[in-house]
Amino acid sequence: MTDLNLIASAPQTHSADVLDPFRIIDDMVDLRIQMAQLEQQIRELQPLFFTACFMLNQAKIDRSRAIISRKLTPAQWTYTAEILDQEVLFKQLRKQFQQDHEPSGGRDTTWLIRLLFTQLVGSPH
Repeated sequence: MTDLNLIASAPQTHSADVLDPFRIIDDMVDLRIQMAQLEQQIRELQPLFFTACFMLNQAKIDRSRAIISRKLTPAQWTYTAEILDQEVLFKQLRKQFQQDHEPSGGRDTTWLIRLLFTQLVGSPH
């Protein structure tokens, strides 16, 4: 799908401004700011959430809008020096291979948004 097809198929929230690139960019920045604010709220609530789940001591907590399940984090191992040496060698071989060969996939064009948190308070644009 071409970029113009993506724009044409986008939800028509601003019919007059649908092809205004600055409006589209500003809308995306606004949404990213909202997402950053929500992520901050989640980080702040997370310790209390974990405590509440721990207090209930259930593998699964059923709520009307969600099911909360207990999950173990990945295990960790202490490897022998021989295995660690092999890992270092493998990383060197991989790096050399990447330098000698073109990538077989990826390399899609994308755009990154770096939020300027000093600008979060005040006008939206």
